[in-house]
Amino acid sequence: MSQAIDTVRTACRRGLVLAPVGALLLSVAALLLGNGLLGTLLIVRAGHEGFSSGAISAMMSFYFAGFTAGALVLPRIIVSVGHVRTFAGFAALASMTTLLHVTFVEPIAWMSLRLATGFAYAGMILATESWLNAHAVQSTRGQLLSIFGVVSMGSWAVGQALLNIAAPASVTLFIVVSLLISAAVVPITLLPSHPPAEVEQESVALKDVVLVSPLAAVGVFLAGLAIGGFWGMGPNFAQRIGLDVSGISAFMAAVLGGTLALQWPLGWLSDRVSRNIAIAGAALASAAAAICVALAVQAPLPMLLAAGALFGGFGIPIYSLCLAAANDNLPAGRRLGTARGLLLLNGIGTAAGPLIGGAAMNIIGPGGLFLCAAALLASLAVLAIARGQPKRPLEVKATRCPSTPMITGSFDSMIRIQEESQGARH
Repeated sequence: MSQAIDTVRTACRRGLVLAPVGALLLSVAALLLGNGLLGTLLIVRAGHEGFSSGAISAMMSFYFAGFTAGALVLPRIIVSVGHVRTFAGFAALASMTTLLHVTFVEPIAWMSLRLATGFAYAGMILATESWLNAHAVQSTRGQLLSIFGVVSMGSWAVGQALLNIAAPASVTLFIVVSLLISAAVVPITLLPSHPPAEVEQESVALKDVVLVSPLAAVGVFLAGLAIGGFWGMGPNFAQRIGLDVSGISAFMAAVLGGTLALQWPLGWLSDRVSRNIAIAGAALASAAAAICVALAVQAPLPMLLAAGALFGGFGIPIYSLCLAAANDNLPAGRRLGTARGLLLLNGIGTAAGPLIGGAAMNIIGPGGLFLCAAALLASLAVLAIARGQPKRPLEVKATRCPSTPMITGSFDSMIRIQEESQGARH
C-alpha cells in the first residue's frame, strides 16, 4: 500500500496526468474532425447553390444562436443525466441534422438545421469543458485546456483536408461527417474514462460571471465577435478572393494549423505569467495578423496562408485563456455555472460575428472581415492591459494531478487508511 501511494505521488509530481480524460479527447477529436469539415462544406455548397452572402451569414449565425440557446438551458441536463450521456445524446442529434442538409437544400431549411446543430454542439462543448475543469488545478488549468484546444484545432484543421475527397455537390461528404460524429460516441462510452463525480452545481447569474472576472467575460464576447466572423464567413472570404476548393481548404487549414502550433505555448505561458498579459499579447498579435490577411488578398497564396496561421494561432486560443482566468478562484460547485455564462457570452458574440463580418465585407470588400476582427481584438488587448495584473491565487504545489473528486477521493481514503493503520501499530 505504501509503495503504491508513493508511486501515485511521484507520478502526480511529474506533471499533467491525461489518462482520466483520454477517452474524452479521442471523442472530441472525432467530433471536431466532422464538424470542421461540415462548417466549410456548407458554406462552399451554399455558394455553389447560389445562396446570397446575406443568406450564408444568416445561416452561420443561426448555428451560433442555437449554441447560445444551448448554453442557457443545458447545464441542468448535464447535472441530471451526467457528462457521458449528455455528450452521447447530443452527438446523435448532430449526426442526424448533418444528413438532413442533403434532403432540404434550401436557405430557410439550412438555417433551422444549423440552429439545431449549434444547440447540440453547445451541449457537447459544455460537457467537455466542465469535465476538463474538474480535472485541473490552478497551476495546470491553462495547459490542460490548451491540450484540449490542440486536439480540437488539430482535428478541425484535418477536417478541412477532407473537403477534397469528394465533390461538395455530392452526398458523400455529408455521409462522412455523419459517420465521424457517430464515431465520436464510441471512445467516451466504451473505453475506460473518469467523468467527474456528481457534485451539486450552484446557479451562477450572468452578472456574477462578469463580476468574478470582467476581463474573461468581455474577452470571450469580443473574441466571439472576431473569431465568430471568421468561422461564419472565412470560407466565403476565400471564395470571394478567387480561391478554388483546394485553396479554400488550404486557407482554413492554415488558420487552424496556426492554432494547433500556438495553443499549447500560450496555455503554458498563461500558467506562468499574469493571464491578463497573456490575453493582451495574444489579442494584439492576432489583430496585427488580421490586418495582414486583409492586405494579402492579392498577394501570393503562401503569404495569405502565413498571415492566416498567425491570426488563428493567436486569436482562437483567447477563449481558453479567458476560461482559465475565470476558473482560477472558483469552487468546484460554481464551475459549470460559470462555464455556462462564458459560453453564453461567447455564443452571443459568435452569433453576431458573421452578420457584422458579412456587413463589413459588403461595405469594404472581402478584406473587411479581417479588418473588423482586428479592431475588435485590438480593443480586447487595450482592455486587458488597462486591467493591470491581478493578484494570482496561491499556486497549488502539493500535486499537479487532475483534481477529480472520484480520483482524489480514493487517494485520500488510501492515505487515511494507511495513516490510521500506522497509528494503530504504534
